[in-house]
Amino acid sequence: MPVHLPNTMARQSRKFNPRQRTRRPIGLKHDDDQSPGNPHPEPKKHGDHWFLPDPIGARLNQKSGIGFQSDGGILMSGIEVLFCHWNRHIPLPNDWIDEQLLIDEDFIAKSVIFDVARSGGEIVIPTDNISKESYSDFTFAVKWNRNQSHFKSEPISQIRWFWSFEDVNWTELELWLEDVSTSGHSAEIFVIDDEMDITMYRADYEVLSGNQTNWNELSLKELESIQSMMDSKSTTSSGCYLSGSDMWPLKSIGVEHLSGINLRREEMEWVEARLFNKSPTNDLFNHLVDSGLILRPGFKYGCKWRVYDDEVSISHAPWLLQPLSEAPISWEGTCLAVRLAEGVHKKWVCSLPECDGWKFINIKRWLPGRV
Repeated sequence: MPVHLPNTMARQSRKFNPRQRTRRPIGLKHDDDQSPGNPHPEPKKHGDHWFLPDPIGARLNQKSGIGFQSDGGILMSGIEVLFCHWNRHIPLPNDWIDEQLLIDEDFIAKSVIFDVARSGGEIVIPTDNISKESYSDFTFAVKWNRNQSHFKSEPISQIRWFWSFEDVNWTELELWLEDVSTSGHSAEIFVIDDEMDITMYRADYEVLSGNQTNWNELSLKELESIQSMMDSKSTTSSGCYLSGSDMWPLKSIGVEHLSGINLRREEMEWVEARLFNKSPTNDLFNHLVDSGLILRPGFKYGCKWRVYDDEVSISHAPWLLQPLSEAPISWEGTCLAVRLAEGVHKKWVCSLPECDGWKFINIKRWLPGRV
């Protein structure tokens, strides 16, 4: 009987080594080049914080923004204590990790996020250590550039974090982004998975506009041509077919095929509404088309529309757009959508309705150390 060996071609073709995962062990290791000549003191419990005496306390606070000043030393949060254990040779009390997890079951995740947030050399301070006026609700930490003084300059960004399995509350996220943007800061999002691996994003508002002719710019003759073609349309399963592509004046609507114009259903309904001076049923579609944009189906890219700011024949779509009603429910789904969009060199955008129009949020991947 023949033996079938597994196909190992893909594995054999790999010419690189897997990325090494950081394990962040507990326990100090002596290193002649890095370890202090005299061991640092062990932090002592002080209410909800941990006290570390001067001079090491003052040095950590002044140079790295760790903790806040107290009589004869500094007070640190638990995540700062663990950061200093990993990076500044500060010892830990016995059974300290277990005790912290009894207080906060997210303690390990928060500590890893704090460590990664500082990996580019920036100063990152938990919101527990600063005045409420300096950050928005739900903000986890505030960050300064590595070349800035946290005593003399304004922060550059605010940080939130989520588990990858959590649902996305898009309305709450937009409110947070509005507060952060009003403060003049960047909005950074850290998503951590069950492997304690982190994917980082920046969120910002995106302005969507294009150079295509909109309905209000059409001449009376062009409107009459559209009316004539729609009167003789042939219905199809996906919308309608209009014969005579040379007569069609609205280049942002429809696709030319078989010497005619094919309108998908949402385009057909929009044109009919405009012809009869009715409000289009899809207000988002109407807003985008009136902004000079071209909307094409985003099926191949897992979204509602590919959005072009110029003619399809001469440009690529800068955006992949998903309406709020069809936006990913979880951060896992959001990560997938953003990854796919950036893999084809496009921005992923979610549209949120506002009382006076629409806002568009772009979420993009990002790495520490990059402004």
